[in-house]
Amino acid sequence: MESIKTTSKVRNILIVDSDKELIRNLKDYLDHHEIQVKYNLNFVFANNCKEALRKMSEMEIDLVTLEILLPIINGYYLLKEIKKEKRKIPVIVYTRLKGPQDLARLASLEVDNIFIKQLMKMEDLVQVIIGYGNQKAELDKVLLELQSQIKSLADTDSQAQLKVIQCPRCHMILSRDAYFCPNCGQKIVKASQVLSVKTESESA
Repeated sequence: MESIKTTSKVRNILIVDSDKELIRNLKDYLDHHEIQVKYNLNFVFANNCKEALRKMSEMEIDLVTLEILLPIINGYYLLKEIKKEKRKIPVIVYTRLKGPQDLARLASLEVDNIFIKQLMKMEDLVQVIIGYGNQKAELDKVLLELQSQIKSLADTDSQAQLKVIQCPRCHMILSRDAYFCPNCGQKIVKASQVLSVKTESESA
């Protein structure tokens, strides 16, 4: 049974993922590097939406990392439930999804950041979680820009293009005026990735 830490200095991090091997490796990594003790973090785990909502009702969660591809009920449902909470809970999506439509949909749902599993190691994700408080302002700026672009796409009747910049090292989504990645310090070469995004009216 997972212990629930009550010290106000401890941040409770909820990991929602059904990948048993990933969770096992993550727990080994946290224990080996004493991450929870060193950084006052308490990691709790859920492998589906129902379990995640139960954990959220039992304790105050400070940050959620979420895989969208979950059994029975997908992570989009959990995102909507989190948005209903009176207290804003930051959400970092760490997912196998990598299609332009999925990335655009996630950004429009106001998640705090999006990382693709095939491009980012679990250890790097932990470092993002550790430094999350320091990166919050930059992430807010990036997501506001993405949301603004997606809203403008929704007002058009034809296929449009969404330009984003991702760090070549850790693949964090960055604002277009970024010269260095706030996560890993990588210098950014100005070469935007272009994501084709279909509007709802075109898909219908």
